[in-house]
Amino acid sequence: MLRFILILSAAVSMAFIMMASAASAAPCLIFVHGKQTNTGTFTNWSTARNYWTKGSNDFVRTATKNFSTSYYVVGYNGTRPFWDAPAAGEVATEIIRATNGSTDGGGNRCAKSWSQGGTFWVVAHSMGGTVMDFILGNSQSTDPNFNLNGSYDLVAQRLSLVVTTGGAHRGSQGADAVCGDSSGGCNFIASFIQSCDDATFWLRSSDDVQVRSFANSPSRNVYLTGGYEAIFGASLCLAGEDDGVVQYASIFACGGSATASYNNSNVCGNSFKQEASGFFNLDAAHENHSDERDASDSDTRRQVPDGIWTCNGVKCAPNTTVQSSMTTASFISTLY
Repeated sequence: MLRFILILSAAVSMAFIMMASAASAAPCLIFVHGKQTNTGTFTNWSTARNYWTKGSNDFVRTATKNFSTSYYVVGYNGTRPFWDAPAAGEVATEIIRATNGSTDGGGNRCAKSWSQGGTFWVVAHSMGGTVMDFILGNSQSTDPNFNLNGSYDLVAQRLSLVVTTGGAHRGSQGADAVCGDSSGGCNFIASFIQSCDDATFWLRSSDDVQVRSFANSPSRNVYLTGGYEAIFGASLCLAGEDDGVVQYASIFACGGSATASYNNSNVCGNSFKQEASGFFNLDAAHENHSDERDASDSDTRRQVPDGIWTCNGVKCAPNTTVQSSMTTASFISTLY
């Protein structure tokens, strides 16, 4: 079993490096958090940093191999719509700062700036994935909202790729319930959890607020992973497998209906995404929405259609258990 896991891990690293055309040096990891109910991550960098921790568990530490890889933590206003200046505009500005060699609020900086030949990956959770879809899908002059509130073209020029975990690419049925757009029981329960603020309104699964309606295909590849550990009660309001907040149709940026019911065996492959190109499946983890970003649940990982894992030299079959105990943060650390 150990030999099988080692072979799998080596195959994953090699396959991803080939797909991403990554440089030989480790990339600088730029972390972009998800939706917030207050402006804390925007006004206080420590709050943005703590988003990635739970007790002694630390996603950033794990993903950077105990901080041996350089990193930069972005903070933005997660209460605003994904397209707004304090959200997408701020994230774009921070990414440019990171690639220029500036420090984040905690004094962390990328080992090499863009001008020095540095390589940069974004790791985004939840709404952070939606923000990155908007930026990278509006980074060319032919895009519908080109450089709306930031130098999106410069961001795209400097990034190699994006990895999203639990990304709300097609919105969340949880947001539908909070905003009263779900079934009666779900609406009632969600009304006690949080209010339908601006960010939540723009994270609904309705086509009129979908990022794909306001952006083209991302100009850098976006790689997709997410959780299938249901949350009691909340998951009853989500279609198919989900992480308790976001359904698979959204986590894996599927085309068609944003509320389609999928599982690890049949979730959309790389040829049926929300855009014609730019989105690629990695795998799925037995994690809930919080676990995906705090490295607190080292659990099983499974192959999904067109996923990255290889078994005995060929793609593993969908729903194959490919790891018995690995967090998403650890998984990301194997990709470079």
